[in-house]
Amino acid sequence: MKAQLRLVLPALAAALLGCGGSSHHYVYAVGKAAQGVFGFTEKSSGELTGINGSPFSTGGQPVGVAITPSRNFGYVISAGGNGVVGYTFDNKTGGLNLATGAVSTGTNPVALAIDPSSQHLYVLNQGSSNISAYSIDTFSGALTALSGSPFATLTNPISMALSPKGNALYVVSPTQGLAGIAVNADGTLGSASTPASAGTSPAFVTVDPGDKFVYVADSAGNAVLGFTVSGSGVSGSGSSTAAGTGPSALAVSPDSKFLFAANGGSNNVSVFSIGSGGALTQVQGSPFAAGTTPSFLITDLAGGHLFVANAGSSNLSEFSIGGSGTLTPSSGSPFAISTTPIWIAVTD
Repeated sequence: MKAQLRLVLPALAAALLGCGGSSHHYVYAVGKAAQGVFGFTEKSSGELTGINGSPFSTGGQPVGVAITPSRNFGYVISAGGNGVVGYTFDNKTGGLNLATGAVSTGTNPVALAIDPSSQHLYVLNQGSSNISAYSIDTFSGALTALSGSPFATLTNPISMALSPKGNALYVVSPTQGLAGIAVNADGTLGSASTPASAGTSPAFVTVDPGDKFVYVADSAGNAVLGFTVSGSGVSGSGSSTAAGTGPSALAVSPDSKFLFAANGGSNNVSVFSIGSGGALTQVQGSPFAAGTTPSFLITDLAGGHLFVANAGSSNLSEFSIGGSGTLTPSSGSPFAISTTPIWIAVTD
């Protein structure tokens, strides 16, 4: 997909995934076709069942959802309304209850990320080419724009990822490539680094949980580019590895052993093992069939399951991840959803 209506969850694996001692896994999906967040509980068998009260009202055209690592609040960005809405998170049921009215973002928000401490929220605005930064109130979840927000970034940015340590944001633009932005201790942002070339048409960026490598999906080049983290930026020219047709989203397993690429043009998922130097090697059996036009994917915290949003077939695919990276469809997968899903968030 052109605009990153997706997460970056990676630091999606770190920033968008919750933590805690609950025995439940909760999965949330949004898409422009329905004004709501669709919530599911994952059974021990892997099956997904709808959470009571789902879908949870959003208004506008929801394009991204995130749950704080503290598991207290949830946030949804809306492209149509140019805003972000806050929710309180019910730890027992996984329900989302509206807590705050919409707070303005820039024009056409396409991605969001929450820092590991659950203190700051960042929204990437494609239309206004900037990043809105907010503090998160510990008790109410209310958002307050940080001094200097919004912060300038690359022109027409399409995807954003927050480093696992929360000290850097990585942004890609179809016309300018990949840049890193330092995150200061107070949550404010520095200037973008000199952009690095990131293929023909960079569409998505993610950081591995070990904070060593940055990967970019090149949708027109049908490849994944790998870079080495250097401070708040990257070093090197980026090594290219062939993927499927039109890779549109990436995710890295929590143990940094595997990288997953959603190939929107070939309706499948490529799986790569990650070498000690960040090199990618496709695992046996890859690519694995998904639904139509997979547009986003994310693992659970334990790294045992992979969830894929299939925008073209309006469903979610779930796979168990084998020790060698092979994918096996979970019981009942794919799961129908009454929207064209383009973003998923997962928490315990």
